[in-house]
Amino acid sequence: MKSLFLKMFLWFCAATTLVTCVTVVGYELANPDQLPFTWPRVGKGAIVSAARVAVETYERGGPSPLAKYLAALEQDTGLKAGLFDSSSHALARRPSSPSPPDDLAANPAGQLVIRVRGRFAGIRLHGSVGGLYAFVVTIPPRGATGFWSRWFIFSLILTGAVLCYLLARYVTAPVVHLRRVAFRFSRGELGARITHPNVLRRQDEIGALAGDFNRMAERIESLMNAQQRLIADVSHELRSPITRLSLALGLVRQRKGGDATAPLARMEREVERLNTLIDQLLTLSRLESVAKPPPMEMLDLSALVTEISADANFEAASMNRGVQLLECPTCFMAGSRDLIRSAVENVVRNAVKYTPPNTDVLIRLVRVNEEPMATIIVQDHGPGAPPQALAHIFEPFYRIDDARDRGTGGAGLGLAISHQIVRLHQGSLQALNREAGGLELRVTLPLTDPPN
Repeated sequence: MKSLFLKMFLWFCAATTLVTCVTVVGYELANPDQLPFTWPRVGKGAIVSAARVAVETYERGGPSPLAKYLAALEQDTGLKAGLFDSSSHALARRPSSPSPPDDLAANPAGQLVIRVRGRFAGIRLHGSVGGLYAFVVTIPPRGATGFWSRWFIFSLILTGAVLCYLLARYVTAPVVHLRRVAFRFSRGELGARITHPNVLRRQDEIGALAGDFNRMAERIESLMNAQQRLIADVSHELRSPITRLSLALGLVRQRKGGDATAPLARMEREVERLNTLIDQLLTLSRLESVAKPPPMEMLDLSALVTEISADANFEAASMNRGVQLLECPTCFMAGSRDLIRSAVENVVRNAVKYTPPNTDVLIRLVRVNEEPMATIIVQDHGPGAPPQALAHIFEPFYRIDDARDRGTGGAGLGLAISHQIVRLHQGSLQALNREAGGLELRVTLPLTDPPN
């Protein structure tokens, strides 16, 4: 059970029901001689008075008036009564008259005995001429009053459940709204804020949390925008001098002799590397500023992976390495072909860069049957990555200690660009260390139905 609302609602309902049941049971146990709800208007005094009237009626008129009185008592109150002498013989023969219980004789005269569970009440009392009588009434079966008593208990529990629902809703609804906004913010929607007035107007801890979240989000958005502007501005400012430097190197190469060929070639490589770095920075800046997916088109993911594998294998052959595509079922997705190709190529080239010579990079396109998702698994035989670095290798300019050599490590932007592209396509990019050695990158992308 993961829902806070459901936990609170069930616990509140259980507590309310328990309190209601304990109250009812405790009242019954503390008052065992109380008349049940079927006698709402009959008290102990009324039973004693009826007993005295019955004795007086018998002593004045005998069995016949007594029988009429008992019949009228039953008709008026619903109580079936009987009057008995000291030998427990009925003084008025009526088919509905109850029999005196055996333990009634053990009680002193004038003491009312009520047995709720036995459904009777009885009293022994003396007449005006000195005789000893026993008056017994039977509790009638539960009727409408019993129904209403049960309905009252049910209504009490139901009211408690409704109040518990409203309380749980009041506590958890703002938390659910905050979670939704936080999820949107984590997906790159930096403008997401808590705007619900019922949440912002709260004067408790939840309202304070909502205000703190909005202030935090504004600060993070401001810092991220400043960072993106800085990267974009610096990249644009560097582009012009790099271009002029390239032209100047071309002019110098035309005027100088053969002694300057090697230094000039090195300078041109460094300029080309700067150009590549600037292109990657501009690409990353554009991707980070995009909150919505790019324009989508239907593309054959299996054909794209096959094409990328063939191109990477051709490039890896010059470095005495190889790329093998082991599994590639047919599947389709909606996305930008150029962006998806760039993301997968960056992942594959990263694997080719770090796999040792005379080894192959292994690629699998695996389709998950239970969900409309496909995973591109890229495995190399390199040194892998420290466990603490796996969560950071998709960050811009992050470099593992073993890969800081600029001749092999690159600028640290390729995987960051891939991560942003996959995120824009509602997918995920994950890095794992293989048990057999090497790094495994998993690119998971949503699929769509194939075209007709």
